[in-house]
Amino acid sequence: MDRDLIRFINSNINLFILTSFPIFTLIIKGWTSGVIFYCLLISLIYLFKNRELIFITFRYEFFQKHTALLFILAAFTFPAISILLTSLANMQFSWSSLDGPSRYLFAIIFLFFLLRCQPDIGKMLTFSITLMPIMTMLLIDCIEEKGWSAALARSTSYFIDPLTFGSLCLSFGLMALVLLSEKQTSKLRLVWYTLSMLCGFYLSISSESRTGWLAVPIVLFLLLKVRLKINYFKTLILSTVLIGITSLSLFHSSEIVKNRFNQAVEDISSYQWRGGENLTSVGERISFIRMGWHLMMQKPMAGWANIDFTPQLESPEFSKFAAPATRLGVKAGGFHNEFLNNGVKYGILGLLFSLLLFLGPAVFFFKILKIDPDNRYALLGLVYVTTQTVSALSYQVLDFKFTASLYALMIVTLAYSALKDGHSQEVFNAK
Repeated sequence: MDRDLIRFINSNINLFILTSFPIFTLIIKGWTSGVIFYCLLISLIYLFKNRELIFITFRYEFFQKHTALLFILAAFTFPAISILLTSLANMQFSWSSLDGPSRYLFAIIFLFFLLRCQPDIGKMLTFSITLMPIMTMLLIDCIEEKGWSAALARSTSYFIDPLTFGSLCLSFGLMALVLLSEKQTSKLRLVWYTLSMLCGFYLSISSESRTGWLAVPIVLFLLLKVRLKINYFKTLILSTVLIGITSLSLFHSSEIVKNRFNQAVEDISSYQWRGGENLTSVGERISFIRMGWHLMMQKPMAGWANIDFTPQLESPEFSKFAAPATRLGVKAGGFHNEFLNNGVKYGILGLLFSLLLFLGPAVFFFKILKIDPDNRYALLGLVYVTTQTVSALSYQVLDFKFTASLYALMIVTLAYSALKDGHSQEVFNAK
């Protein structure tokens, strides 16, 4: 074994780079993709030099020693397999369709490296997660105004639409809340986690994005259940009261929250199901879902993939409830739903792999928490997956290379850290 390589891998600077992927995700274009390629490079160098990139070792780590990781392994390999199968069915293939799914495969190799090398990334990962909202808050006004940031008077970066921006800020703000809910032995940590949480929440609200907001009551329920260790009924009552107080406070203190909530209620109540253009924010999203479901049912096995479905959008079935701008917006901006977006592209397999991308990691983190309720990283992972799952209902949150890279790295680093933390070794040998 190369001792110099081991020393470099375990050096603070390398551990920081390996876990730095969240920090500038919303500030520097290509940052997260760059980090995942660095992680892949380090992983391959280590595995090749130590002759561990072989199936026997891989099978031992995933199929014998750490069997709970099979939920993540299945979730991260199924997208690429599904896309290849639907490409064969359509007799059309484009390498660009594997841009996002390839990041999950890279992350599996990185996870394999972490399991074999066993670096201590927990503290650096926690620091990077909490640093992300703070750095975004500090630097967002320093970025050149163009693209998204110039087109809309909402907090975002030039290469990220406000929906994705708001969803990610909310996710990291909620993870900071998880850390803040721990018993704090340091006042400095207390201040740091509070600052990170407030920055995340503020940026999410100022983006005027409602994407992911419905995850807040779920996360609060989960947090109360884990921290207070009370029964489900008491947890439900307490979380409902806290959510009610918090919601009323935000509604009366923030014009953005009040306006966005009132607009959503008005949009839903005014939606015309049997006719009308429905040119409202929520109305268009309802129409997107209706169009997406109809298109998926037209080609449920192979999906549309690289086939142009634009002519289908002019059919009377769609024109009676969706305006021309709404129908064309689908082609440019997708269906604003992760599950239907992939369902239209890749049929039932696309719908299934989208579900598995969220369900697989969620089951893994839940298994860890069931055995070790105080496991910090398992709770962080479950909160992150929950927020992104809810966000996926109103936007295709993993449809971009940088969001796929971020999600893949977040899952594998939190999963690895969860396995190293506390008493989670019992999950390894689940039978």
